[in-house]
Amino acid sequence: MSPRLIDTFLENVIPRRTVRNWPSEIAAIVDGYRSYTTISHAVQKDAVQNSWSARMNRRGRGWKLTFDLVMSGRNTFLQIIDEGTTGLTGRILTPEEYGTDLPSEERWGRFEGVAFTQPRGDRTLGSRGRGKFIFVGASKEYTVLYDTLRRDGTYRLGFRTVTRTESPVYSRDGDGGREMLVEMTGGLISPLDTVGTRVIIVNPVDEIIEDIRTGRFIRHIGETWWEIISKHNAAIVVRAFDNENAVTIPEEFILPTQDTNGIKTFVRPAGRIRLGPATEIKLKKLHIVYNRESPAPEDISGIAIQRDGMKICSVKLRYIAREIADKIHGYITLDAETEEALLADEGIEHYSYDFRRALPGAVKRFIEDELLRFAQDKLGYGVDAREIRRQQQREAERMALSAINSFTRVLGIGMGPGVGPRGTGGERTPRDVRIQLDDLGLPRPHDLRVNYGETVGNIKLRIVNDSDEDIELRLRFFLRYFDQVIRTYADEDIAVSSNSYSPFVGPFEEYPIESTYPSAGKYTVVARILSLREDNKGIELDRKTKGFYLEEDPPMRGLFERCEAIGFPNDAPIKYWIGYSEIGSERGLILNYNVSHPTYDAVAESLEDLAEHILRIASHETCRYDLLQQNLILFRDVNRENPEEILKREREIVGEILYKFHRREI
Repeated sequence: MSPRLIDTFLENVIPRRTVRNWPSEIAAIVDGYRSYTTISHAVQKDAVQNSWSARMNRRGRGWKLTFDLVMSGRNTFLQIIDEGTTGLTGRILTPEEYGTDLPSEERWGRFEGVAFTQPRGDRTLGSRGRGKFIFVGASKEYTVLYDTLRRDGTYRLGFRTVTRTESPVYSRDGDGGREMLVEMTGGLISPLDTVGTRVIIVNPVDEIIEDIRTGRFIRHIGETWWEIISKHNAAIVVRAFDNENAVTIPEEFILPTQDTNGIKTFVRPAGRIRLGPATEIKLKKLHIVYNRESPAPEDISGIAIQRDGMKICSVKLRYIAREIADKIHGYITLDAETEEALLADEGIEHYSYDFRRALPGAVKRFIEDELLRFAQDKLGYGVDAREIRRQQQREAERMALSAINSFTRVLGIGMGPGVGPRGTGGERTPRDVRIQLDDLGLPRPHDLRVNYGETVGNIKLRIVNDSDEDIELRLRFFLRYFDQVIRTYADEDIAVSSNSYSPFVGPFEEYPIESTYPSAGKYTVVARILSLREDNKGIELDRKTKGFYLEEDPPMRGLFERCEAIGFPNDAPIKYWIGYSEIGSERGLILNYNVSHPTYDAVAESLEDLAEHILRIASHETCRYDLLQQNLILFRDVNRENPEEILKREREIVGEILYKFHRREI
């Protein structure tokens, strides 16, 4: 590494130490794990992965890990003891020796270092230097002890604790370390007498003790590590409350390979899989099982992505019928090269992948495609990929609108769909040639929800021509569910004299029944008029829409009424534009987002990414809307004549909305 600008100056000064709020740091680490799982699940996962990585025999012969809960009087200790490992080899390092990544033999230094990793070639299962702090966070006293006995007979004891501004470590070798351990634990714990490593969590949090008591802790281990237990007969034991139990494979992961009356299976064997023009992986195995008789337990539902024998996370097929999806489980294993490539996009807690990245996203889509094929071929499920894409798009729009309307409603910005005045509504500048689309005749006034068996009436329109010229145009009038046309009311050429209007087209009625309507959700009556004049033939002159929600409630009231996914011309760089509802059954801003824009393609495959994409657009438009009002809310304390202040405040608002969205606060 080349010298930095500051290095020369550091040789001649004594800089002040940076103070860290260590309790806050530990709390943040615990929160990071809690966003995926429980503390007890995180403790077992990091404990096993650290020990399994240090095993001396690659097949795990002679390896064993024991969780031993020792309770006596005021103190409780959770011992995590391994055998058949190298132990924490290496020296007690000085701060200066942490200048570069440590080689694999410096295990003691890596364990005591803060957020310290090893070279990629020496990578272990837990390669981010974060897991040891979940042990600290699992202690009511923020304290862990650790000792090791190495093959050369060396014994060493160490501890880490947390104070307000420090996370000090201390160690002692030989008999001094042995005596210190006995003294610190009140004689409850004896020094190691077999080669290996032990971590001792001092006074573990109640959650861990309760999960050990109920058996959930053993279940966590089996669900995470079933693969090494199955393939390598890995021995993991839990001792507590006068019982000792060996961890076994959850019965659900004894996966059948043959179909029966109640079970359907699919096994795709090893082979190279092309996931795109430049992406190829080597599949070791994909195993899918559907059990008609009972849903899969929540902790194993979906397809588990395995790495080095450890479950990272699961992929589930969204928008397939829940009664089917909940009964599917299985796993996928990949070759070492693919696992290594995926590691770069693995979450630091080892519970997730960043599926926005190319390779994880491609693997996820492969799993989803195989699940869909399995559902169609083996289960007779009649949904195609296009329908699932529509469902995902609808759910992303719902998530984004729910979030932005929740944010704006609290502040009193706009009203959105539902009852309540909202100004004069309508178009800001009426077009000379326009569609006059009447309000829908809904079963209940001001309620956009329609149930099966109810009638939607008064579907009619006429064309208004306030210009001084006669016009000829093409009218397209239809009902759609996303991009699927359900019914066409009119597709015809119409002539309208100057300063007049056409006869009404309609009225039509809709009577939704389950056999003719694809599914619950938003249905939209669409009217478009296109010019037939030679100088602008095919140009859209106006578009109007009215919608209703079948068997579901409309989005909560707020600034935005709905989203419209529209394909702008490919050469149009516009990302979105905002429309305005007419007075009637629907009110609010209409966010028209461009599905032909490259930014849409980048997020279209991910529900979460697409929802954030739409929400980000809506957030910027919310800022613009507020700035156009006479009485400002979001920009109340900002000088509207100062662009820099406006831009700064806009960044703050958008950041706050996205933060609350990802924190599930809106």
